[in-house]
Amino acid sequence: MAARSDGAGAMSRPARAAWTPARIAEWERLRAQGMCRFVWSYGVLRWGGFMFCFSMAVFQYSRFGSVFSAEGNWLLRVWLALATWTFVGYLHGRSLWFRNEREYADQRAGEDTTLRA
Repeated sequence: MAARSDGAGAMSRPARAAWTPARIAEWERLRAQGMCRFVWSYGVLRWGGFMFCFSMAVFQYSRFGSVFSAEGNWLLRVWLALATWTFVGYLHGRSLWFRNEREYADQRAGEDTTLRA
């Protein structure tokens, strides 16, 4: 992706591909449901949940030789991983929300300038 220049030599955000009408409609549907729901469903549950399961399986297998081993202090590991991936998933969901909002605003601003021309 090439970065854009403002003409004075300063670089701005990288240029992104234009959103399709289907993607715009999907984002409008998701944003109508609200930021909180988006962050929890896409960040915490989907991404954080996947990372929790994946990291627990990898750790269990590498440490104990079995994904289903109950050796050691497994309850502490589960709670620690759950807290960690919930927090990181929340941050990931928020970053996705704000990135999509910024790109959506850029798309809308681009549509406004093409409609006026």
